[in-house]
Amino acid sequence: MPTTTKYDVIIIGSGISGSLTALQLAKAKFKVLILEAGAVKPDRSKYLNNFSVLSQKDKSPNLPYTKGADANNKFSPSSDVADFSLYDPAKKQFFVQTGPDVFKSQYLRIAGGTTWSWRGNCPRFLPSDFKMNSVYQIKGVEDWPISYNDLEKYYCDAEDEIGISGNDKEWDQAVNGIKSRPYPMKNIKQAYGDFRVKDIVEGKMVEGKAIKLISTPQARLSEQKKEYGSRRACEGNHNCIPVCPSGAKYEAFYTLEKALKAGATIIDKAVVTNLVLNKAKKQLEKVTYKKWEETGDVKKVVEETVEGTIVVLAANAIETAKLLLMSGVANSSDQVGRNLMDHLGGEGACLLPFKVFPFRGPQSTSAIDVFRDGDFRKEKCGFRLTVGNDGWGRSKHPFDVFEALLQNKFPRLYGQELNHELENLITRQFRFSYSTDMLPNPENRVTLSTYKDELGIPKPQIKMKMDDYSKKGIEFAQLVIKKLFTLLKAPQHSWEFTPKDAFSGSGHIMGTCRMGNNPATSVVDKECRTHDHKNLFIVDASVFTTGSTANPTVTIAAIALYAANKIINQLKK
Repeated sequence: MPTTTKYDVIIIGSGISGSLTALQLAKAKFKVLILEAGAVKPDRSKYLNNFSVLSQKDKSPNLPYTKGADANNKFSPSSDVADFSLYDPAKKQFFVQTGPDVFKSQYLRIAGGTTWSWRGNCPRFLPSDFKMNSVYQIKGVEDWPISYNDLEKYYCDAEDEIGISGNDKEWDQAVNGIKSRPYPMKNIKQAYGDFRVKDIVEGKMVEGKAIKLISTPQARLSEQKKEYGSRRACEGNHNCIPVCPSGAKYEAFYTLEKALKAGATIIDKAVVTNLVLNKAKKQLEKVTYKKWEETGDVKKVVEETVEGTIVVLAANAIETAKLLLMSGVANSSDQVGRNLMDHLGGEGACLLPFKVFPFRGPQSTSAIDVFRDGDFRKEKCGFRLTVGNDGWGRSKHPFDVFEALLQNKFPRLYGQELNHELENLITRQFRFSYSTDMLPNPENRVTLSTYKDELGIPKPQIKMKMDDYSKKGIEFAQLVIKKLFTLLKAPQHSWEFTPKDAFSGSGHIMGTCRMGNNPATSVVDKECRTHDHKNLFIVDASVFTTGSTANPTVTIAAIALYAANKIINQLKK
Protein backbone atom coordinates (compact mmCIF):
# COMPACT_ATOMS: atom_id res chain seq x y z
CA MET A 1 0.00 0.00 0.00
CA PRO A 2 1.47 3.42 -0.92
CA THR A 3 2.52 5.79 1.85
CA THR A 4 -0.38 8.05 2.86
CA THR A 5 0.27 11.79 2.58
CA LYS A 6 -1.57 14.32 4.79
CA TYR A 7 -2.76 17.70 3.47
CA ASP A 8 -4.57 20.61 5.06
CA VAL A 9 -7.08 20.63 2.20
CA ILE A 10 -7.88 18.19 -0.60
CA ILE A 11 -9.85 19.74 -3.48
CA ILE A 12 -11.57 17.44 -5.96
CA GLY A 13 -11.82 19.13 -9.35
CA SER A 14 -9.78 21.90 -10.98
CA GLY A 15 -12.49 23.88 -12.77
CA ILE A 16 -13.28 27.44 -11.82
CA SER A 17 -14.55 26.69 -8.31
CA GLY A 18 -11.72 24.29 -7.48
CA SER A 19 -8.99 26.51 -8.91
CA LEU A 20 -10.26 29.65 -7.17
CA THR A 21 -10.55 27.83 -3.85
CA ALA A 22 -7.07 26.37 -4.25
CA LEU A 23 -5.58 29.78 -5.03
CA GLN A 24 -7.05 31.39 -1.91
CA LEU A 25 -5.94 28.55 0.36
CA ALA A 26 -2.46 28.33 -1.14
CA LYS A 27 -2.01 32.09 -0.76
CA ALA A 28 -2.96 31.63 2.91
CA LYS A 29 -0.02 29.15 3.17
CA PHE A 30 -2.04 25.98 3.66
CA LYS A 31 -0.92 22.67 2.19
CA VAL A 32 -3.33 22.11 -0.70
CA LEU A 33 -3.77 19.10 -2.99
CA ILE A 34 -5.96 19.16 -6.10
CA LEU A 35 -7.18 15.86 -7.55
CA GLU A 36 -8.14 16.16 -11.22
CA ALA A 37 -9.77 13.32 -13.16
CA GLY A 38 -8.48 14.53 -16.52
CA ALA A 39 -5.13 15.53 -17.97
CA VAL A 40 -3.30 18.41 -16.31
CA LYS A 41 -1.45 19.85 -19.32
CA PRO A 42 -3.98 21.15 -21.83
CA ASP A 43 -2.35 22.19 -25.09
CA ARG A 44 -4.16 25.20 -26.55
CA SER A 45 -2.44 24.90 -29.94
CA LYS A 46 -3.59 21.29 -30.33
CA TYR A 47 -7.13 22.19 -29.33
CA LEU A 48 -7.19 25.00 -31.87
CA ASN A 49 -5.91 22.65 -34.52
CA ASN A 50 -8.53 20.03 -33.59
CA PHE A 51 -11.22 22.68 -33.86
CA SER A 52 -10.02 23.86 -37.26
CA VAL A 53 -9.72 20.44 -38.89
CA LEU A 54 -12.83 18.80 -37.45
CA SER A 55 -16.20 19.48 -39.05
CA GLN A 56 -17.58 22.88 -38.13
CA LYS A 57 -21.04 21.45 -38.63
CA ASP A 58 -20.66 19.20 -35.60
CA LYS A 59 -22.38 21.34 -32.97
CA SER A 60 -20.67 19.79 -29.97
CA PRO A 61 -18.79 22.43 -27.93
CA ASN A 62 -16.62 19.63 -26.49
CA LEU A 63 -15.48 18.50 -29.93
CA PRO A 64 -11.79 19.60 -29.78
CA TYR A 65 -11.33 17.80 -26.47
CA THR A 66 -13.27 14.57 -26.96
CA LYS A 67 -12.01 13.80 -30.48
CA GLY A 68 -8.59 14.04 -32.04
CA ALA A 69 -5.23 14.44 -30.33
CA ASP A 70 -4.98 14.04 -26.55
CA ALA A 71 -8.66 13.28 -26.03
CA ASN A 72 -8.74 11.83 -22.50
CA ASN A 73 -12.23 10.41 -22.77
CA LYS A 74 -11.63 6.76 -21.89
CA PHE A 75 -10.76 6.70 -18.20
CA SER A 76 -12.16 10.13 -17.34
CA PRO A 77 -14.97 10.40 -19.87
CA SER A 78 -16.75 13.68 -20.51
CA SER A 79 -20.38 13.92 -21.53
CA ASP A 80 -21.16 15.05 -25.06
CA VAL A 81 -24.06 15.41 -27.50
CA ALA A 82 -24.35 11.62 -27.85
CA ASP A 83 -25.66 11.71 -24.28
CA PHE A 84 -28.68 13.80 -25.26
CA SER A 85 -30.96 10.81 -25.74
CA LEU A 86 -32.35 7.98 -23.69
CA TYR A 87 -29.66 5.45 -22.86
CA ASP A 88 -28.65 2.90 -25.45
CA PRO A 89 -25.84 0.54 -24.31
CA ALA A 90 -24.71 0.17 -27.92
CA LYS A 91 -23.88 3.89 -28.11
CA LYS A 92 -21.61 3.79 -25.03
CA GLN A 93 -23.03 7.04 -23.70
CA PHE A 94 -21.69 8.46 -20.45
CA PHE A 95 -25.08 9.63 -19.14
CA VAL A 96 -27.67 6.96 -18.50
CA GLN A 97 -30.80 8.97 -19.30
CA THR A 98 -34.11 7.47 -18.15
CA GLY A 99 -36.45 10.31 -19.16
CA PRO A 100 -39.19 11.18 -19.62
CA ASP A 101 -37.36 14.30 -20.89
CA VAL A 102 -33.67 14.38 -21.73
CA PHE A 103 -31.10 16.48 -19.90
CA LYS A 104 -29.15 18.35 -22.58
CA SER A 105 -26.07 19.84 -20.97
CA GLN A 106 -22.55 18.48 -20.80
CA TYR A 107 -19.23 19.16 -19.13
CA LEU A 108 -15.51 18.52 -19.46
CA ARG A 109 -13.30 16.57 -17.10
CA ILE A 110 -10.01 18.28 -17.78
CA ALA A 111 -7.69 20.66 -15.93
CA GLY A 112 -9.58 23.95 -16.00
CA GLY A 113 -12.91 22.21 -16.37
CA THR A 114 -15.72 23.33 -18.62
CA THR A 115 -14.34 26.87 -18.94
CA TRP A 116 -12.44 25.35 -21.86
CA SER A 117 -15.79 25.15 -23.62
CA TRP A 118 -18.02 28.05 -22.60
CA ARG A 119 -19.48 31.23 -24.06
CA GLY A 120 -18.00 33.51 -21.39
CA ASN A 121 -21.17 35.44 -20.47
CA CYS A 122 -21.08 36.57 -16.83
CA PRO A 123 -24.23 38.35 -15.63
CA ARG A 124 -24.83 38.26 -11.89
CA PHE A 125 -27.87 36.79 -10.19
CA LEU A 126 -30.46 39.38 -9.16
CA PRO A 127 -31.16 39.99 -5.46
CA SER A 128 -34.63 38.44 -5.87
CA ASP A 129 -33.11 35.24 -7.31
CA PHE A 130 -31.97 34.29 -3.83
CA LYS A 131 -35.46 34.80 -2.34
CA MET A 132 -37.86 33.09 -4.72
CA ASN A 133 -40.07 31.80 -1.93
CA SER A 134 -40.36 34.96 0.15
CA VAL A 135 -40.72 37.26 -2.88
CA TYR A 136 -42.94 35.11 -5.11
CA GLN A 137 -44.36 32.48 -2.72
CA ILE A 138 -43.63 29.64 -5.14
CA LYS A 139 -44.82 26.40 -3.59
CA GLY A 140 -42.11 23.90 -2.76
CA VAL A 141 -39.24 26.32 -3.43
CA GLU A 142 -36.93 27.45 -0.63
CA ASP A 143 -34.97 30.67 -0.27
CA TRP A 144 -31.21 30.53 -0.22
CA PRO A 145 -29.82 30.85 3.32
CA ILE A 146 -27.55 33.61 2.01
CA SER A 147 -28.46 36.79 0.14
CA TYR A 148 -27.12 38.76 -2.78
CA ASN A 149 -25.52 41.14 -0.26
CA ASP A 150 -23.62 38.26 1.36
CA LEU A 151 -21.99 37.51 -2.00
CA GLU A 152 -21.59 41.04 -3.36
CA LYS A 153 -17.96 41.52 -2.31
CA TYR A 154 -17.11 38.09 -3.69
CA TYR A 155 -18.84 38.88 -6.97
CA CYS A 156 -16.43 41.81 -7.29
CA ASP A 157 -13.43 39.66 -6.38
CA ALA A 158 -14.51 37.02 -8.91
CA GLU A 159 -14.93 39.61 -11.66
CA ASP A 160 -11.44 40.92 -10.96
CA GLU A 161 -9.85 37.46 -11.01
CA ILE A 162 -11.66 36.32 -14.15
CA GLY A 163 -11.10 39.61 -15.98
CA ILE A 164 -14.65 40.61 -16.85
CA SER A 165 -15.42 43.41 -19.27
CA GLY A 166 -18.71 45.16 -18.58
CA ASN A 167 -20.69 48.39 -18.49
CA ASP A 168 -20.86 49.58 -14.88
CA LYS A 169 -23.81 51.94 -15.31
CA GLU A 170 -26.01 49.35 -17.02
CA TRP A 171 -25.27 46.62 -14.50
CA ASP A 172 -25.53 48.81 -11.44
CA GLN A 173 -29.07 49.54 -12.61
CA ALA A 174 -29.70 45.86 -13.36
CA VAL A 175 -28.97 44.86 -9.74
CA ASN A 176 -30.84 47.81 -8.23
CA GLY A 177 -27.77 49.87 -7.42
CA ILE A 178 -26.03 47.17 -5.38
CA LYS A 179 -22.69 46.95 -7.16
CA SER A 180 -19.80 48.19 -5.05
CA ARG A 181 -16.85 48.00 -7.43
CA PRO A 182 -16.33 48.74 -11.13
CA TYR A 183 -15.65 46.00 -13.64
CA PRO A 184 -11.92 45.66 -14.34
CA MET A 185 -12.50 46.78 -17.95
CA LYS A 186 -15.10 48.50 -20.11
CA ASN A 187 -17.52 46.26 -21.98
CA ILE A 188 -16.67 44.34 -25.15
CA LYS A 189 -17.74 46.39 -28.15
CA GLN A 190 -21.30 45.48 -29.09
CA ALA A 191 -22.05 44.09 -32.53
CA TYR A 192 -23.27 46.30 -35.36
CA GLY A 193 -26.54 44.36 -35.49
CA ASP A 194 -27.16 45.03 -31.79
CA PHE A 195 -27.22 48.76 -32.45
CA ARG A 196 -29.54 48.38 -35.45
CA VAL A 197 -31.98 46.37 -33.36
CA LYS A 198 -31.62 48.65 -30.34
CA ASP A 199 -32.50 51.74 -32.42
CA ILE A 200 -35.88 50.15 -33.18
CA VAL A 201 -36.92 48.31 -30.00
CA GLU A 202 -35.36 50.40 -27.21
CA GLY A 203 -38.03 51.81 -24.90
CA LYS A 204 -40.93 50.07 -26.64
CA MET A 205 -43.49 48.47 -24.31
CA VAL A 206 -43.77 44.69 -24.73
CA GLU A 207 -45.89 42.68 -22.30
CA GLY A 208 -45.70 45.41 -19.68
CA LYS A 209 -41.94 45.92 -19.89
CA ALA A 210 -39.98 48.77 -21.46
CA ILE A 211 -37.41 47.06 -23.65
CA LYS A 212 -33.81 47.78 -22.77
CA LEU A 213 -30.94 46.24 -24.70
CA ILE A 214 -27.70 46.21 -22.70
CA SER A 215 -24.20 44.85 -23.12
CA THR A 216 -23.49 41.47 -21.55
CA PRO A 217 -20.62 41.29 -19.04
CA GLN A 218 -18.11 38.89 -20.51
CA ALA A 219 -15.04 36.96 -19.38
CA ARG A 220 -13.03 38.45 -22.23
CA LEU A 221 -10.43 41.16 -21.96
CA SER A 222 -11.49 44.31 -23.78
CA GLU A 223 -7.95 45.59 -23.28
CA GLN A 224 -4.65 43.93 -22.48
CA LYS A 225 -3.57 44.35 -18.87
CA LYS A 226 -0.40 43.11 -17.19
CA GLU A 227 -2.33 41.56 -14.29
CA TYR A 228 -3.81 39.07 -16.77
CA GLY A 229 -0.46 37.83 -18.02
CA SER A 230 -0.32 36.46 -21.54
CA ARG A 231 -4.01 36.97 -22.29
CA ARG A 232 -4.54 39.37 -25.17
CA ALA A 233 -7.44 41.71 -25.72
CA CYS A 234 -10.42 40.34 -27.63
CA GLU A 235 -9.62 40.44 -31.35
CA GLY A 236 -13.20 40.05 -32.53
CA ASN A 237 -12.89 36.41 -33.55
CA HIS A 238 -16.23 34.74 -34.06
CA ASN A 239 -14.90 31.18 -33.72
CA CYS A 240 -14.12 31.64 -30.03
CA ILE A 241 -16.39 28.89 -28.80
CA PRO A 242 -15.11 26.55 -27.62
CA VAL A 243 -11.50 27.73 -28.02
CA CYS A 244 -10.64 31.44 -28.03
CA PRO A 245 -7.84 31.88 -30.60
CA SER A 246 -6.31 34.90 -28.85
CA GLY A 247 -6.65 33.70 -25.26
CA ALA A 248 -8.74 36.74 -24.37
CA LYS A 249 -11.51 34.55 -22.95
CA TYR A 250 -10.98 33.27 -19.43
CA GLU A 251 -10.20 29.64 -18.75
CA ALA A 252 -9.84 28.38 -15.19
CA PHE A 253 -6.47 26.99 -16.19
CA TYR A 254 -5.15 30.56 -15.79
CA THR A 255 -6.19 30.50 -12.11
CA LEU A 256 -4.99 26.93 -11.68
CA GLU A 257 -1.50 27.94 -12.80
CA LYS A 258 -1.51 30.75 -10.22
CA ALA A 259 -2.60 28.32 -7.50
CA LEU A 260 0.25 25.94 -8.37
CA LYS A 261 2.75 28.82 -8.31
CA ALA A 262 1.39 29.78 -4.88
CA GLY A 263 2.24 26.32 -3.57
CA ALA A 264 -0.72 24.05 -4.33
CA THR A 265 -0.03 20.54 -5.66
CA ILE A 266 -2.03 18.74 -8.31
CA ILE A 267 -2.35 15.07 -9.19
CA ASP A 268 -3.90 14.62 -12.60
CA LYS A 269 -5.53 11.54 -14.14
CA ALA A 270 -6.85 10.82 -10.65
CA VAL A 271 -10.49 9.75 -10.55
CA VAL A 272 -11.79 9.87 -7.00
CA THR A 273 -13.77 6.77 -6.03
CA ASN A 274 -14.41 7.05 -2.29
CA LEU A 275 -14.59 9.56 0.55
CA VAL A 276 -13.69 7.58 3.64
CA LEU A 277 -15.10 8.46 7.07
CA ASN A 278 -13.33 7.99 10.39
CA LYS A 279 -14.54 5.37 12.87
CA ALA A 280 -17.02 7.78 14.42
CA LYS A 281 -18.42 8.41 10.91
CA LYS A 282 -18.55 12.14 11.58
CA GLN A 283 -15.46 13.39 9.77
CA LEU A 284 -13.83 12.53 6.47
CA GLU A 285 -10.48 10.88 7.01
CA LYS A 286 -9.20 9.77 3.60
CA VAL A 287 -9.81 10.19 -0.12
CA THR A 288 -9.27 7.21 -2.43
CA TYR A 289 -8.69 7.62 -6.15
CA LYS A 290 -7.72 5.60 -9.19
CA LYS A 291 -4.64 6.95 -10.91
CA TRP A 292 -4.66 6.04 -14.59
CA GLU A 293 -2.07 6.13 -17.35
CA GLU A 294 -2.32 5.14 -20.99
CA THR A 295 0.63 5.04 -23.38
CA GLY A 296 -0.15 3.38 -26.68
CA ASP A 297 -1.53 -0.05 -25.90
CA VAL A 298 -0.19 -0.02 -22.34
CA LYS A 299 -2.79 0.80 -19.71
CA LYS A 300 -2.08 1.14 -16.02
CA VAL A 301 -4.51 1.87 -13.18
CA VAL A 302 -3.45 1.98 -9.52
CA GLU A 303 -5.46 2.87 -6.42
CA GLU A 304 -4.01 5.45 -4.07
CA THR A 305 -5.12 7.21 -0.87
CA VAL A 306 -4.48 10.64 0.63
CA GLU A 307 -5.50 12.21 3.93
CA GLY A 308 -6.78 15.73 4.47
CA THR A 309 -7.96 17.87 7.35
CA ILE A 310 -10.65 19.32 5.08
CA VAL A 311 -12.05 17.95 1.82
CA VAL A 312 -13.61 20.24 -0.81
CA LEU A 313 -15.80 19.01 -3.66
CA ALA A 314 -15.57 21.14 -6.80
CA ALA A 315 -16.29 18.60 -9.49
CA ASN A 316 -19.65 19.91 -10.87
CA ALA A 317 -23.24 19.20 -9.91
CA ILE A 318 -23.37 15.76 -11.54
CA GLU A 319 -19.91 14.46 -10.60
CA THR A 320 -20.12 15.78 -7.03
CA ALA A 321 -23.48 14.10 -6.45
CA LYS A 322 -22.22 10.87 -8.02
CA LEU A 323 -19.17 10.77 -5.73
CA LEU A 324 -21.21 11.42 -2.58
CA LEU A 325 -23.64 8.65 -3.54
CA MET A 326 -20.77 6.25 -4.29
CA SER A 327 -19.23 7.04 -0.90
CA GLY A 328 -22.48 6.97 1.07
CA VAL A 329 -21.73 10.26 2.84
CA ALA A 330 -23.43 13.63 3.46
CA ASN A 331 -26.88 12.29 2.57
CA SER A 332 -28.87 12.03 5.79
CA SER A 333 -31.36 14.41 4.14
CA ASP A 334 -31.77 12.18 1.06
CA GLN A 335 -31.22 15.34 -0.99
CA VAL A 336 -27.93 14.38 -2.66
CA GLY A 337 -28.53 14.13 -6.40
CA ARG A 338 -31.96 15.74 -6.22
CA ASN A 339 -33.10 19.10 -7.67
CA LEU A 340 -30.95 18.90 -10.80
CA MET A 341 -31.41 22.09 -12.81
CA ASP A 342 -30.34 23.74 -16.05
CA HIS A 343 -31.50 26.82 -17.94
CA LEU A 344 -33.87 25.34 -20.48
CA GLY A 345 -33.33 27.24 -23.70
CA GLY A 346 -34.56 27.80 -27.19
CA GLU A 347 -34.61 30.49 -29.83
CA GLY A 348 -36.56 32.40 -32.39
CA ALA A 349 -34.91 33.16 -35.73
CA CYS A 350 -35.94 35.43 -38.58
CA LEU A 351 -34.74 37.32 -41.64
CA LEU A 352 -34.62 41.03 -40.98
CA PRO A 353 -35.56 43.57 -43.68
CA PHE A 354 -32.14 45.17 -43.18
CA LYS A 355 -28.60 43.86 -42.93
CA VAL A 356 -27.00 43.20 -39.55
CA PHE A 357 -23.81 41.47 -40.77
CA PRO A 358 -23.52 38.69 -38.16
CA PHE A 359 -20.42 36.58 -37.46
CA ARG A 360 -18.17 39.55 -36.66
CA GLY A 361 -17.09 39.52 -33.02
CA PRO A 362 -18.23 37.15 -30.23
CA GLN A 363 -21.39 35.13 -30.79
CA SER A 364 -23.35 37.44 -28.53
CA THR A 365 -22.49 40.81 -27.04
CA SER A 366 -25.89 42.08 -25.81
CA ALA A 367 -29.07 40.92 -24.11
CA ILE A 368 -32.53 42.00 -23.01
CA ASP A 369 -32.74 41.35 -19.27
CA VAL A 370 -36.02 43.04 -18.34
CA PHE A 371 -37.91 39.72 -18.34
CA ARG A 372 -35.60 38.18 -15.77
CA ASP A 373 -37.82 39.47 -12.98
CA GLY A 374 -41.41 40.50 -12.31
CA ASP A 375 -44.67 39.39 -10.69
CA PHE A 376 -45.21 36.95 -13.55
CA ARG A 377 -42.60 34.73 -11.87
CA LYS A 378 -45.30 33.61 -9.45
CA GLU A 379 -46.84 31.66 -12.34
CA LYS A 380 -44.12 31.16 -14.93
CA CYS A 381 -40.37 31.36 -15.18
CA GLY A 382 -38.32 34.42 -15.99
CA PHE A 383 -35.84 34.47 -18.85
CA ARG A 384 -32.93 36.31 -20.41
CA LEU A 385 -33.09 37.15 -24.10
CA THR A 386 -29.69 36.88 -25.72
CA VAL A 387 -29.22 38.97 -28.85
CA GLY A 388 -27.51 36.70 -31.34
CA ASN A 389 -24.53 37.72 -33.42
CA ASP A 390 -24.35 34.31 -35.08
CA GLY A 391 -27.02 34.31 -37.75
CA TRP A 392 -29.55 31.59 -37.02
CA GLY A 393 -27.45 30.08 -34.26
CA ARG A 394 -28.27 26.46 -33.54
CA SER A 395 -31.22 26.46 -35.96
CA LYS A 396 -29.31 26.68 -39.20
CA HIS A 397 -25.62 26.96 -40.07
CA PRO A 398 -24.58 29.14 -43.08
CA PHE A 399 -23.52 25.88 -44.75
CA ASP A 400 -27.17 24.81 -44.55
CA VAL A 401 -28.25 27.98 -46.36
CA PHE A 402 -25.63 27.38 -49.04
CA GLU A 403 -26.70 23.76 -49.52
CA ALA A 404 -30.37 24.76 -49.74
CA LEU A 405 -29.58 27.26 -52.50
CA LEU A 406 -27.61 24.63 -54.40
CA GLN A 407 -30.49 22.19 -54.15
CA ASN A 408 -33.10 24.63 -55.42
CA LYS A 409 -34.50 23.39 -58.71
CA PHE A 410 -36.05 26.75 -59.57
CA PRO A 411 -34.62 29.24 -59.74
CA ARG A 412 -31.24 27.51 -60.06
CA LEU A 413 -28.49 30.00 -59.24
CA TYR A 414 -24.89 30.06 -60.40
CA GLY A 415 -21.83 32.28 -60.05
CA GLN A 416 -22.46 35.87 -59.02
CA GLU A 417 -26.21 35.31 -58.68
CA LEU A 418 -25.54 32.55 -56.15
CA ASN A 419 -23.04 34.74 -54.28
CA HIS A 420 -25.45 37.66 -54.17
CA GLU A 421 -28.33 35.58 -52.84
CA LEU A 422 -26.11 33.91 -50.24
CA GLU A 423 -24.89 37.33 -49.10
CA ASN A 424 -28.44 38.69 -49.09
CA LEU A 425 -29.68 35.91 -46.81
CA ILE A 426 -26.80 35.48 -44.38
CA THR A 427 -26.31 39.19 -43.71
CA ARG A 428 -29.97 39.46 -42.63
CA GLN A 429 -30.06 36.38 -40.40
CA PHE A 430 -30.99 37.21 -36.84
CA ARG A 431 -32.11 35.45 -33.68
CA PHE A 432 -33.05 35.90 -30.04
CA SER A 433 -32.39 32.99 -27.71
CA TYR A 434 -33.97 32.57 -24.30
CA SER A 435 -32.62 30.96 -21.13
CA THR A 436 -35.30 30.16 -18.58
CA ASP A 437 -35.44 29.78 -14.83
CA MET A 438 -35.98 26.09 -14.01
CA LEU A 439 -37.44 25.31 -10.60
CA PRO A 440 -35.78 22.74 -8.32
CA ASN A 441 -37.70 19.46 -8.39
CA PRO A 442 -36.60 16.57 -6.14
CA GLU A 443 -37.62 14.09 -8.85
CA ASN A 444 -35.16 15.61 -11.34
CA ARG A 445 -32.12 13.83 -10.06
CA VAL A 446 -28.78 12.08 -10.44
CA THR A 447 -28.43 8.52 -9.14
CA LEU A 448 -25.94 5.70 -9.70
CA SER A 449 -26.40 3.51 -12.74
CA THR A 450 -25.72 -0.21 -12.90
CA TYR A 451 -23.72 0.56 -16.06
CA LYS A 452 -20.05 1.29 -15.41
CA ASP A 453 -17.23 3.13 -17.15
CA GLU A 454 -13.75 1.87 -18.05
CA LEU A 455 -12.58 2.19 -14.43
CA GLY A 456 -15.55 0.21 -13.11
CA ILE A 457 -17.19 3.37 -11.72
CA PRO A 458 -20.99 3.72 -12.00
CA LYS A 459 -22.12 6.05 -14.74
CA PRO A 460 -24.42 8.91 -13.67
CA GLN A 461 -28.08 8.05 -14.17
CA ILE A 462 -30.28 11.08 -14.88
CA LYS A 463 -34.03 11.44 -14.52
CA MET A 464 -35.47 14.64 -15.96
CA LYS A 465 -38.89 16.20 -16.61
CA MET A 466 -39.76 19.74 -17.70
CA ASP A 467 -42.54 21.20 -15.53
CA ASP A 468 -45.45 23.50 -16.36
CA TYR A 469 -43.68 26.49 -14.78
CA SER A 470 -40.94 26.20 -17.42
CA LYS A 471 -43.38 25.46 -20.25
CA LYS A 472 -45.41 28.58 -19.47
CA GLY A 473 -42.21 30.64 -19.34
CA ILE A 474 -41.06 29.29 -22.71
CA GLU A 475 -44.42 30.22 -24.25
CA PHE A 476 -44.07 33.69 -22.73
CA ALA A 477 -40.53 34.06 -24.09
CA GLN A 478 -41.68 33.11 -27.59
CA LEU A 479 -44.58 35.57 -27.39
CA VAL A 480 -42.14 38.35 -26.48
CA ILE A 481 -39.83 37.42 -29.36
CA LYS A 482 -42.74 37.45 -31.83
CA LYS A 483 -43.66 40.96 -30.70
CA LEU A 484 -40.04 42.06 -31.08
CA PHE A 485 -39.90 40.53 -34.58
CA THR A 486 -43.06 42.49 -35.40
CA LEU A 487 -41.42 45.72 -34.21
CA LEU A 488 -38.40 44.87 -36.37
CA LYS A 489 -40.75 44.25 -39.36
CA ALA A 490 -39.27 40.81 -39.95
CA PRO A 491 -41.53 39.00 -42.46
CA GLN A 492 -43.53 36.36 -40.61
CA HIS A 493 -42.82 33.65 -43.17
CA SER A 494 -39.16 33.78 -42.09
CA TRP A 495 -39.86 33.15 -38.40
CA GLU A 496 -38.61 29.87 -36.97
CA PHE A 497 -38.94 28.80 -33.34
CA THR A 498 -37.80 25.95 -31.16
CA PRO A 499 -40.95 23.82 -30.59
CA LYS A 500 -42.71 24.89 -27.37
CA ASP A 501 -42.47 21.42 -25.88
CA ALA A 502 -38.75 21.15 -26.68
CA PHE A 503 -35.66 22.80 -25.28
CA SER A 504 -31.91 22.94 -25.60
CA GLY A 505 -29.46 22.77 -22.73
CA SER A 506 -27.43 25.78 -21.65
CA GLY A 507 -24.47 23.92 -20.13
CA HIS A 508 -25.55 25.32 -16.74
CA ILE A 509 -25.62 22.24 -14.51
CA MET A 510 -26.92 23.24 -11.06
CA GLY A 511 -28.50 21.77 -7.95
CA THR A 512 -28.09 18.20 -6.55
CA CYS A 513 -26.55 19.28 -3.18
CA ARG A 514 -28.55 22.31 -2.26
CA MET A 515 -27.74 24.88 0.38
CA GLY A 516 -30.11 25.47 3.29
CA ASN A 517 -30.46 26.03 7.01
CA ASN A 518 -32.39 22.84 7.67
CA PRO A 519 -30.25 19.63 7.68
CA ALA A 520 -33.38 17.60 6.94
CA THR A 521 -34.00 19.33 3.60
CA SER A 522 -30.53 20.41 2.40
CA VAL A 523 -27.01 19.07 2.00
CA VAL A 524 -24.80 22.06 2.91
CA ASP A 525 -25.22 24.96 5.30
CA LYS A 526 -24.88 28.66 4.47
CA GLU A 527 -21.08 28.35 4.58
CA CYS A 528 -21.05 25.50 2.00
CA ARG A 529 -20.16 22.99 4.73
CA THR A 530 -22.08 19.71 4.66
CA HIS A 531 -24.49 19.33 7.56
CA ASP A 532 -23.34 15.77 8.19
CA HIS A 533 -19.55 16.23 8.13
CA LYS A 534 -17.96 19.45 9.33
CA ASN A 535 -14.75 18.92 7.36
CA LEU A 536 -16.48 18.41 4.00
CA PHE A 537 -17.29 21.46 1.86
CA ILE A 538 -18.95 21.76 -1.56
CA VAL A 539 -18.15 24.84 -3.64
CA ASP A 540 -19.54 24.14 -7.11
CA ALA A 541 -22.99 24.81 -8.61
CA SER A 542 -24.48 21.76 -6.92
CA VAL A 543 -25.11 23.98 -3.86
CA PHE A 544 -27.49 26.28 -5.79
CA THR A 545 -30.86 26.38 -4.06
CA THR A 546 -32.51 27.90 -7.13
CA GLY A 547 -31.09 28.58 -10.59
CA SER A 548 -32.04 32.15 -11.56
CA THR A 549 -31.97 33.04 -15.28
CA ALA A 550 -28.34 34.16 -15.36
CA ASN A 551 -25.36 32.22 -16.67
CA PRO A 552 -24.06 30.74 -13.39
CA THR A 553 -20.28 30.98 -13.73
CA VAL A 554 -19.63 34.27 -11.95
CA THR A 555 -21.98 33.17 -9.14
CA ILE A 556 -20.12 29.86 -8.88
CA ALA A 557 -16.88 31.82 -8.64
CA ALA A 558 -18.30 34.16 -5.99
CA ILE A 559 -19.50 31.20 -3.91
CA ALA A 560 -16.10 29.51 -4.18
CA LEU A 561 -14.36 32.64 -2.92
CA TYR A 562 -16.95 33.07 -0.17
CA ALA A 563 -16.53 29.42 0.91
CA ALA A 564 -12.72 29.63 0.75
CA ASN A 565 -12.89 32.38 3.37
CA LYS A 566 -14.98 30.12 5.63
CA ILE A 567 -12.55 27.23 5.13
CA ILE A 568 -9.58 29.43 6.05
CA ASN A 569 -11.36 30.52 9.23
CA GLN A 570 -12.05 26.90 10.18
CA LEU A 571 -8.45 25.85 9.56
CA LYS A 572 -7.17 28.67 11.77
CA LYS A 573 -9.25 27.61 14.77
